[in-house]
Amino acid sequence: MRLTRGRMIPAAVGGALLALVVLLAVAMAQGVGGVVEGRSDGGQQVAPDFSLKRLDGEVFSLAGQADRPVFLYFWASWCIPCEEEAPLIETLWPEYRDRGWMFLGVNIWDREEDARAFVERHGLTFPLARDEEGEVYLEYGVQALPTAFFITPGLQRYARYDGLLSEEKLRGLLDEVQDDRRDPG
Repeated sequence: MRLTRGRMIPAAVGGALLALVVLLAVAMAQGVGGVVEGRSDGGQQVAPDFSLKRLDGEVFSLAGQADRPVFLYFWASWCIPCEEEAPLIETLWPEYRDRGWMFLGVNIWDREEDARAFVERHGLTFPLARDEEGEVYLEYGVQALPTAFFITPGLQRYARYDGLLSEEKLRGLLDEVQDDRRDPG
């Protein structure tokens, strides 16, 4: 059977689409473009500065926290792992606040009323803000939730953690940052 000119174009387009689908399937199977859960080091990059209005009306400025370690946590009310992780962060907040830490939970991709309902449901008291303009999460390269950053005094990105943090992992990273700043060598 011979293809006529009228059939060649649809056949070529169909072949190209099939090749694209196969290529995408292979890439997805190999994890290309996906978020890898777990820890990655900060590479001694300076944490991008930002200011956000907190849910309590105060303004949080990262530059204003340069003298202390900062735990920066990106979350949303519809995030299923955040339902488990936020109460853990709340439990650890008083202990680590007393050890000099600043925690900030940054709500993204959410309506304000949904964010406030989440905070109320979990009784969260650690500082919380909303990234209404979507600038902060883009600057930090957040692609999925939850995502956390561990920032040293002097505002160096020490580590990033994508995915659900267990108490052991969260304590370990917080303590590691604290130990690192005490040990200059």
